[in-house]
Amino acid sequence: MTGETRARLAAQADPAYRDFQHKLMPGVENYLGVRLPLLRKAAAQLAKEGWAADLAAPDETFEEVLLRGMLIGKVKTDPARRLELVRQFVPCIHNWAVCDSFCAGLRDARVYKEEYFDLIQQYSGSDREFEARFAAVLLLTHFNRPEELDRCFAVYRGIRQPDYYAWMGVAWGYSVFAVTDFDRTIAAMEEAQLPDTVWNKALQKMRESYRITPEQKNWAAQHKRGQRGRKQHE
Repeated sequence: MTGETRARLAAQADPAYRDFQHKLMPGVENYLGVRLPLLRKAAAQLAKEGWAADLAAPDETFEEVLLRGMLIGKVKTDPARRLELVRQFVPCIHNWAVCDSFCAGLRDARVYKEEYFDLIQQYSGSDREFEARFAAVLLLTHFNRPEELDRCFAVYRGIRQPDYYAWMGVAWGYSVFAVTDFDRTIAAMEEAQLPDTVWNKALQKMRESYRITPEQKNWAAQHKRGQRGRKQHE
């Protein structure tokens, strides 16, 4: 971000919120403590201004990286240029908050389905934790219609990056797909031979979802797996 944008963010810093963020994401440094609504407002404003200078300048803080991701989703540009900006940004993702916010803002993925699905496939096999999570989260955010599930499941079977946030992105995705078609999602999870931790986290997220029926939540509660991969209560 440019020095002007950096100064604007610094003026909006909230030390108490900075400390709160640090508890949510231990290990992530360089917080200013700017709240999300203010960052969204800043992204919307920059998208109307000369945003190219901000995207060309380096980032120094967590908020600048987050703002850059938001800005990429908001700027008025052609689809090919936005896709190039996305590719340039993905290596800058080093935590779940930036990843998930960035994916949510890429509304072009709902319009240019094939281009973004190709992009997802490029990152789904990555050995980098947050590149794999990016693929998982972009998929669950914008590709969850009934006719899209089979190819979503195929992509998830290919995500084998072993680190925590990659796998948790996959678990989250299955819980979202279960809202669309519970039975097909459970069958896909069984076919994928998920580690116990991923299987159990997906079921937990289903139980926590307000869009899953009581009967489905009851099934999920009864099928938590033990240490050896066996289902409990069968």
